[in-house]
Amino acid sequence: MRIKKASKGWRGNVTLDTRIKHDPQEDDPKLGPIIKQAYEEACITVCGEKKPRKLELGQNHAIWGKQKEILRAQGISWKTPAEMTPGTMID
Repeated sequence: MRIKKASKGWRGNVTLDTRIKHDPQEDDPKLGPIIKQAYEEACITVCGEKKPRKLELGQNHAIWGKQKEILRAQGISWKTPAEMTPGTMID
């Protein structure tokens, strides 16, 4: 993920931050493994496998939704990368 500079246009030179952000709880030593396990469970539910090699268009949103549901049931309020990076289109 990188930052790139847009070409000069009607807004002038604009720096675009193209990095996708993640919920800082994922870096927590206690919560990180729980969040990762919830992701793997969500992948199995949505894709039928623990670590899918390739996702279909929009499938990551279904996985994140299921992951969020799993974590909410455990009392963890987790934000998806789409929620952490508003204004960015993620397929």
